[in-house]
Amino acid sequence: MTPPITPPEKRPDRHYNFGRMNMWFAISSLALLAVTLWMVVADYAQPWKRFQAEFRKLERDKVVAEAKAEHEKIKPQLAQLESEIAAAKKEVAGHRAEIEKLEAKARDLKSQADKADGQWRSAKAKLDEARFQLDVALQAGQDSTAKAKRVQDEKKALENAKADRERLLAERDKVLAEAAQRRAAVSAVEEKRKALESGYDGLQTRAANLDKNIDYFLLNAPLMDFVRPSLQVQQAILPGLTHNINFTEINRVDRCVTCHVAANRPGFDGPEWKEPFRTHPNLDKFVGDGSPHPYTQYGCTVCHGGLDRATDFSRAGHSPQSTEQAKEWEKKYGWKQQQFLEYPIMPAGMTEAGCATCHAGGVWTPASETQDVGRELITHMGCYGCHPMNYPSYTGLRKAGPSLLRIAGKTNPGWAYKWIEAPRNFHPTTFMPHFFYQENTQTPANKVRQAVEIRTIVDYLWANSERPQYPPAPAGDPANGKKVFESVGCAGCHILDGNAKRDDFYPKINRLHGPNLVRTGSKVSSGWLYAWVKNPKQYFPDTNMPNLRLTDQEAADVVAYLTSPSNHDPKYENLALPAVDGKVRDELALAYLENINSVDASRAKLAAMKETDRNVYLGQQTITKYGCYGCHDIKGFEEAKPIGTELTQEGSKPMHQFDFGHIHDVPHSRHDWIQTKVMRPRIWDEGKEKVKDYNELLKMPNFGASEREARAITANVVGFTKETAAAARKAGSSDGSRMAAMAEGRKLITRFNCQGCHLIEGQGHAIQQVIQDPAMLPPNLAAEGARVQADWLFGYLHDPSRVRMRPWLTARMPTFGFTDEQANTIVGYFAARERQKPFISQEATAQARDLAVGQVVFNMFQCGKCHPSGPVAPGGSATAGDLAPSLLLASHRLRHDWVPSWVKNPQGWIPGTRMPSFFPETKPGEFMSPVGMAMDSPAYAAQKQQLLPYFSSEAEMKAYLSDTDKVTAALRDHIWKISGGLNGAPPAAEGGTAAPSPATSVSAGAAGGR
Repeated sequence: MTPPITPPEKRPDRHYNFGRMNMWFAISSLALLAVTLWMVVADYAQPWKRFQAEFRKLERDKVVAEAKAEHEKIKPQLAQLESEIAAAKKEVAGHRAEIEKLEAKARDLKSQADKADGQWRSAKAKLDEARFQLDVALQAGQDSTAKAKRVQDEKKALENAKADRERLLAERDKVLAEAAQRRAAVSAVEEKRKALESGYDGLQTRAANLDKNIDYFLLNAPLMDFVRPSLQVQQAILPGLTHNINFTEINRVDRCVTCHVAANRPGFDGPEWKEPFRTHPNLDKFVGDGSPHPYTQYGCTVCHGGLDRATDFSRAGHSPQSTEQAKEWEKKYGWKQQQFLEYPIMPAGMTEAGCATCHAGGVWTPASETQDVGRELITHMGCYGCHPMNYPSYTGLRKAGPSLLRIAGKTNPGWAYKWIEAPRNFHPTTFMPHFFYQENTQTPANKVRQAVEIRTIVDYLWANSERPQYPPAPAGDPANGKKVFESVGCAGCHILDGNAKRDDFYPKINRLHGPNLVRTGSKVSSGWLYAWVKNPKQYFPDTNMPNLRLTDQEAADVVAYLTSPSNHDPKYENLALPAVDGKVRDELALAYLENINSVDASRAKLAAMKETDRNVYLGQQTITKYGCYGCHDIKGFEEAKPIGTELTQEGSKPMHQFDFGHIHDVPHSRHDWIQTKVMRPRIWDEGKEKVKDYNELLKMPNFGASEREARAITANVVGFTKETAAAARKAGSSDGSRMAAMAEGRKLITRFNCQGCHLIEGQGHAIQQVIQDPAMLPPNLAAEGARVQADWLFGYLHDPSRVRMRPWLTARMPTFGFTDEQANTIVGYFAARERQKPFISQEATAQARDLAVGQVVFNMFQCGKCHPSGPVAPGGSATAGDLAPSLLLASHRLRHDWVPSWVKNPQGWIPGTRMPSFFPETKPGEFMSPVGMAMDSPAYAAQKQQLLPYFSSEAEMKAYLSDTDKVTAALRDHIWKISGGLNGAPPAAEGGTAAPSPATSVSAGAAGGR
């Protein structure tokens, strides 16, 4: 039997199996949906939203707490007001019937007034019609008598209607006022309650607005947050502040407040507020809307660093303070180091590095203590002598250390050896660094090499030094020398303290401007010191030390004080130079010779040298090796180049170019490397002793920098970026600009330590640590550019001894020996600071009336009681008449246009001045003259009669004397007259003071001007 034939399988006319395909379509659709939902959730659930939501809750809690505290505060007053309201309402209830009658009467009067108003409008329309008909009749030449009469009748009707309306409205208002008066007690108390509750109501409204209601959740929901969300990225576009991305300058777009939500908002700065919910410190200076650096113009990253557009914690470039914090961030935020971020966020203490980005062309940065201390340290330590820094603060400066061209006339070789070996052992506050016996040169062999190097440096210096001779100083009195030292101004630059530390003097570093004079008797001879304090420039023409014009006896007394037995140290006296290890010396010298000669030629040259020549040769090479000429003038090194790395763009140096060597416990960041380098400059040689030869070891000296000093220096160097360098070039390209003039002036003021004695731009008066009486401090120079004539200041800077403006002061204005260029720079600085044009003076003229008024006001205010208006005797005393500068100098010294504004508002020019304010300030910038009212007093009857002939009436005189501007100008004119400064002025009124000649208006005492 044949098997049955199986029919062929029916196949669809398609290549795919639809069942399986639909199944995979379903699976892939679900997967796509899941991924899409994940994308939406991931995009929505940004960390910054959590920060904003959390801050919203914290802010609401704060507002609620404040509202509760406010309510508790006003609760007793509210209870009192409620009782007053109840009593007032009871009183009003007693007058209810009367009030209702008044209100009914007011309604009736209003109805009548409305009716009268309709009649007035009707009368006005009829008048207009009558005038029109009269006009038509007149144009047609018809008889207009009747029409003219009608116009007059309608006018009278209109006037009557108007009078009725106004009468009824006035009666209505009177009735309403009477009714309101009955209710006034309630209204007044309710207004008090409203005012009292306004703060509380405002806080409740704020709290309600911060509630997380349905609107909050709806508008911040996924796919709905495009409408008007309360959680959103906050950003500020900062045109003019750019950064470079792929060689293109683009504007910064700062988004930091997206997370740091309270940074530019006050009120969130208590200890309970932590980052990122804290208010930025010093909101009046940074970030605040009213500050000089508002967030909307400057953002955050221009100072702090970091990726400006980032809203993710890790991508923003936060820098941890420690390894422990880095681990915490990794766990909490998924933080990791941004390897290719050029400027990561700088840690606390380094943020002032960003100031240089905008202030690169300046020398001082207002409100930037760390920056300014760092600049002064860099200047005093002479860092620019080895490391070129192309910024105004560090260019055009003289070398930081004293000249060594005449060192053999100043001290002895034994002392010089000990000093070079360890300067801080002698002067604990010195800025001279330690070159020798550092952590990378501690092997016995290297110690021998260093002893030879020190000895040969001394040999070279003495072989190339001039040898001026100084006879012994005259005998002096140490006790009087101490008084002179502490009174004439020496203490503004010098201290005398063997236990002092540099850290004790920050931020006012001015008293470290000159060397600590401890152990001076063991350092120099009395003859050299006597010649030095008498005239420092005879030894060092480019010295910063000024001439205080000491008398011979004063100089002798100061020398006796500084070289007294208590200021000696036997360890530094009668020292002989140690012997030279000839073998080590020759080994070192040969190594230098072989750098430029063959081995045989080098040996031959060395063999041909005498012993002393070998010492001098090695000393020359050692000075070259360590770059001593970067800070000191040394014969033979006039054209030598700096030996250090240029630091102009050190803050932009790629991280891979910083050699951390074998050190693993220093975080790999620019600021950590630089700060470590400043504190331990040879640390990077650790573990390389067997790799490097002696002359290949790191050479940067150790300045003994504390952590605070190192941080201040680092805050400057980290700010030396490409952008800063470009800003500095831009600032320097406008040499005639105001900012350039101020920068050059500040540089000279810093160099000569004017702030050691004076207060300039709110900083200085370091000498007050010795002269504690404020009345005896040198003057505040806050308004100098607006106050004095430029040509007078120019002459005074050249020769302060020609005038004693403040005879009661013991501190003397020194003679600095300024060049004309330097004096002009300082004059230009003061003028630029006050926005004045130097060397432009207003011609002084005056009317007889003004002079008469000025004389009366001068006597009324008793100006002569503090300001001498007669010749000043040499050696003046601190009497009542010596408390202010002599007015005989006024026309030669002061700016004609400045004096009235000074008399009007002295505190506005120089806060804290002892000059009294005679003109009360009624409104900001508006002052009242008391002279007009004073003339009504019987005490001034004679003065009133003296002035009346100059005015047409008593009313005109009173108006003149009540005008502050006219009175202060008149007082100025009188001062100009008594100081001989008026051009073509009328003769002095009877009783006036004759003007002395300029020659007799000053004195030049034996001790010079002060």
